[in-house]
Amino acid sequence: MIEQIKQAFQDIIAPQIESLKGEIRALDTKIEATRREIELVRREIELARRELLAEIKRVDEKLTAEIRANSAEIHAIDKKLTAQIHAIDEKFTTQIRAIDEKLTAEIRANSAENREIVAEIKRVDEKLSAEIRRVEETLSADSVRFEGIVDARLAAMNEKLEFTRRELLAEIKAADKIAEDKAA
Repeated sequence: MIEQIKQAFQDIIAPQIESLKGEIRALDTKIEATRREIELVRREIELARRELLAEIKRVDEKLTAEIRANSAEIHAIDKKLTAQIHAIDEKFTTQIRAIDEKLTAEIRANSAENREIVAEIKRVDEKLSAEIRRVEETLSADSVRFEGIVDARLAAMNEKLEFTRRELLAEIKAADKIAEDKAA
């Protein structure tokens, strides 16, 4: 009977064990192939992450350069406007002094016309002062407008950079999720 059990075991169970060993080898091969695929995906993700980081760095450097360029441009415009204001102020000051000197001489020479001349001086002085104020206000408004434009551009650049950063992070998370799903 033991011999029969041994024979039955060898006839029935041994082939099944051999079959299971073959299936286990096939599974080991599939598992190894899957591991290689996972490693390839990991490498691709790492490559994509590095490329993404390089692109983010490139965009950041470009935006930084643009911001610096715009800052220099604003500074140059501000210097130019300041120089123009000083030049206009000098011209008006020179003209006022010249007019004042002329009128002063005439007042001394012509005491009878003194009141008229004083009134004319005041009128000219008021007009020139009003014109100087108008020019200064115009230049000040232009300066504020330029600052507003630059601030808006900088804000837009920051928003674009933030949007790009969020998109890149979302893509990285999606790639990581895909890798995790494949791993699972």
